[in-house]
Amino acid sequence: MISGLKKEFLFFLRGGRLAVVAIVMLALAVMSPLMFGAMSGMIDAMEGAMPDNEQYEQMTEMFTSFSASDMVMYNVEYVGGLGGLILLFLFKGAAGGEQKKRSVIIPQCAGLDAERYVIPKFLVYPPCVFAISVAAIFAGTGVSLIVFPGKLDMGLVCLSAISTGVYLAFTTAVQFCIGVCTGRSNLAVVSVIIMQTFLPSILSFFRVDRFNPTALYSIALTAAQRSGETGNVLLSTLESASVSDDISALNVAVSLGTAIVISVLLYFVTVFTLHTQEVHNEGNEPIL
Repeated sequence: MISGLKKEFLFFLRGGRLAVVAIVMLALAVMSPLMFGAMSGMIDAMEGAMPDNEQYEQMTEMFTSFSASDMVMYNVEYVGGLGGLILLFLFKGAAGGEQKKRSVIIPQCAGLDAERYVIPKFLVYPPCVFAISVAAIFAGTGVSLIVFPGKLDMGLVCLSAISTGVYLAFTTAVQFCIGVCTGRSNLAVVSVIIMQTFLPSILSFFRVDRFNPTALYSIALTAAQRSGETGNVLLSTLESASVSDDISALNVAVSLGTAIVISVLLYFVTVFTLHTQEVHNEGNEPIL
């Protein structure tokens, strides 16, 4: 187990993969408040040159209407949406890339069984994704409070950050399950993209779009959007929300719980699948 964890940490650190993930997520989180803040400053600087211009007034109204809660919502959109897409391609090498290059053959022949090969992947990558995502959203929230007016309910911000982190950790677990089981990293990437794009719409069509891991993204966006409401606190929001509301206590609890349970089940599915596969040494030389 220790050797497997060491292998995954070295692979994650080698080539700056961990640093790239952290930098990308942080950049996505602070991009919206810095960008919109810069645009607002530019518009204020143009006030003397365009005092009676209609287009200037429209731009002023647009960029001065933003608040800190609006920026938190954009942070969640960038981190959970674009950030999740970038993670898929950054993890291709670990999620099926080793099987494709046949570089896993020698470790297996040297006594690294399926459990000790798979569990380090599920212990390293999803938790790291969760921690980095939550930290990035809090960093973006801090910048938003500095640049834009308005107070925030930090309880709702915490809920938004945790929901985003668990959502991305879940999609990472799905990617690793498909990639390691099939040895096709591209198939894992495409499968997760299809799940993120079409599954919420399909579930919504059948009116089962709540109480599942994919609902976490909607929960995160709703919590971020409501984080700027006056006098709003997390507990009162959860208690007063209706059953059909994205941010109801039942939806939050069930969605978080099912994401964690399914991620654990994906580990067992991956181990079982590897146990049923034979290791073939013929063909090209293994790549270390």
